Amino acid sequence: MKKLTFFTLTILIFLITSCGNVKEIQQAVYSGNYDSAIDMSIEQIQKKKGKKSADPYVALLKEAYDKAVSRDLALINKLSKDPNPDKWRKIYDTYLLLDTRQDKIKPLLPLSLIKQHKPVRFDFTDYTNQILDAKSHLVSHLYKKAKILLNSGNKADIRKAYDLLDELDRIDTGYKDVSQLMQQAHERGMTYAYVKITNETNKIIPKKLQDELLNFSSYGANNFWVDYHNKKQPGRQYDYTIDLKFKQINISPDQERDKEVLEEREIQDGYTYQKDANGNIVKDTLGNPVKIPRMIKVRSKVHLYQQHKEAQVVAQAEITDNRTGQTIDRFPLQSQYVFEHNFAIYSGDRRAIRNEYLNFLKERRIPFPSNEQMVYDAAQDIKMKFKDILNQANF
Repeated sequence: MKKLTFFTLTILIFLITSCGNVKEIQQAVYSGNYDSAIDMSIEQIQKKKGKKSADPYVALLKEAYDKAVSRDLALINKLSKDPNPDKWRKIYDTYLLLDTRQDKIKPLLPLSLIKQHKPVRFDFTDYTNQILDAKSHLVSHLYKKAKILLNSGNKADIRKAYDLLDELDRIDTGYKDVSQLMQQAHERGMTYAYVKITNETNKIIPKKLQDELLNFSSYGANNFWVDYHNKKQPGRQYDYTIDLKFKQINISPDQERDKEVLEEREIQDGYTYQKDANGNIVKDTLGNPVKIPRMIKVRSKVHLYQQHKEAQVVAQAEITDNRTGQTIDRFPLQSQYVFEHNFAIYSGDRRAIRNEYLNFLKERRIPFPSNEQMVYDAAQDIKMKFKDILNQANF
C-alpha cells in the first residue's frame, strides 16, 4: 500500500509539473513572447524527444515559431517603406533573429506528434542575401552619419560618432578607414582634466599619500572620455581643474589609559577524602574512596592598559570649468582612523583572571604610530571616494 501511494504521488507530481510547463509556454505564446516560448519548448523537447509526452511542446514550438516569423516579416515589410535610413539597424537585427531562430530548431528535426503519427514541418528560409543587403545598407548609413558628426565641433556629437563607428566595426570589422576614424573621434572627444592637491591645513600631508592620490592608474581611475593629468603638459588646453583641498587634519596626542582590576574566584585545588564519624575514609559501592573537591579562593591584580590615538581628515574635491572659471561641483570628503591597542600585566594567581583579560596578557606595549602614518591611514577612505569621483565624472 505504501509503495502504491508513493508511486501515485510521483505520477501526480510529474503531471502537475508537466502541466505547469505547458501552461507557462501557452501564456508566453498568448502574450506574444514567442522566442521565450520557443526556448522553453526546445528545452522540454530535448528532455522528452521520442516520447508521447513531448507532443504538447512540439505543437507549441510550431505555433510560436510560425507566429514569430509572421510578426518579424510583417515588421520588416513595414520598415522597408520608411524613408528614415535608421530603419536598417532594426531590419538587420530582425533578419539575424529570423536566421538564429531557425538554427535553434534545426538540430531537433525531424519532429512529429507521436500520438497522431503526424510529422510537423517548419518552413525555413535562407536569409543570407537579405542579411547581407541589410548589413550593407546599415554599414553605409552608420558610416555616413558618423562622418557628419565628426565634422562637428561639439564633443557630444563627436562621441556619438565614435559610438556609431564602434557599432559599425562590430558589424563589419575592417570597413574602409573606420579604425582611423575611431582613433580620431576618441582624440577629439576627449576631455582633459588637471588634478592637483591643495593643503589648507597646518599639517604635513605625507608624500606617499599625495603620490597615491595623483597616481590615477594605481587605483583604477577609468573614464574612457577623460584623461587626468597631475602635471600640466605644455600646449595642452585643460577643460577642467579638479582640486582636492585638504581642509583639516586633526590628530590626537598619544594616550595611554589604564585601570586596575581585582580578580577573585573560587576554584578547585585538589580534593580530600570523605570520612565518617569515626574518622574512617568512606568508600563507594565499588570500594573506591569517596573524594570531595577541595575549593580555595584565589586572587589576582590585573593592570589593564589601552593605547589610543585618533586622526581625522576633512577635505573637499572641487571641479572647475576652465572655460568659464566657474566651480561646477563640490564633494565634501571626510574620514577617520583610530589606533587602539590593549595589553595587561598582573600580579597574584593567574587562575583568578577571567578569560576576557587573558588575551591582553599576551600583548605588550607597542610604539604609537607617527602623525604622518596616522594621516596616511585616515585618508584611505578619502582616496577611495576620490577615485569614485574621477570614475563617475560626467564631462
